[in-house]
Amino acid sequence: MPNIAPPALPNWLAYETPQTIYSTDHSVDVSKIKIEGGAILLRADEVSSLVMSNIVARDFGPIMRGRSLEYITVDRIAASRAKANKTYGMGIINTTGGFLTAVMQDLVFQGDTASPAPNAAEAWAAIALKGKTSADTGNFTIDRFDFRDLWMASGSQYENVDGISTERGYSGTIQNGRIVNASDACLDIKGDVTVDNVYLENCREGIKLWSSQSHGLIEMGTHRFAAIIAKGGSSNASSVYIETLVLTGAPTVPAFRAEGGPVTLTIGTLVADPNQVLNASSSYAGSSVKVLNRIDI
Repeated sequence: MPNIAPPALPNWLAYETPQTIYSTDHSVDVSKIKIEGGAILLRADEVSSLVMSNIVARDFGPIMRGRSLEYITVDRIAASRAKANKTYGMGIINTTGGFLTAVMQDLVFQGDTASPAPNAAEAWAAIALKGKTSADTGNFTIDRFDFRDLWMASGSQYENVDGISTERGYSGTIQNGRIVNASDACLDIKGDVTVDNVYLENCREGIKLWSSQSHGLIEMGTHRFAAIIAKGGSSNASSVYIETLVLTGAPTVPAFRAEGGPVTLTIGTLVADPNQVLNASSSYAGSSVKVLNRIDI
């Protein structure tokens, strides 16, 4: 996995606590700042061109929430001891209403384990591409990232915090990164999305897949429930292909569990303990795991 470094800003920049920026401008550029102690940096609504770059944040709430954007560039952002709150949630990017294209790269997020998200009927993530209407579409790239400690407090609601989550209308690539420690999935993926060269560890499940998909290299440590959960259709079987799957965690944790309908998982090359449990005993009937090439470790 690549070593993702935080933005290297000039030493003379001091931390500041800015006022929240509310913008409906055609073009917004928020760059080259060090911030701490605020609730949220940017609320963007119907902005055509949004650029955020070279931002260092500590003890700060979410960086941006947006709606109905067009072109998004997010580059070199590092958040440490990141806070969460009931109003704004958490994370670096949270969007609804869709966009045309989004390029997000060189991102670091470390949540504050002493300040988990409030237990509420809401889904949060370091990057959340949200919404379930016909407008919630867009093509994205997420490249070079390091996310960890994304927690929701326990309570009556499901603890729904992911590393990255995408709704069905969004398509793109997630590559060259690491996600460690999340209440729910490291990656919660709907839509036409390809994952490649990522490391995932200590989430409820490493990846939750909601449709037939194809992926590249994925390495997994131990997860609390299963490495991969895939949702099958009620009438038609779904299929998932992973070119290379490396499992270095506890072999008793199942590599795969199918829910809602039959799913076939095909693994081009599996690198795992010879005693690795492949298919959970509770997988939907008719589901299977096919391994084309296996390397024991």
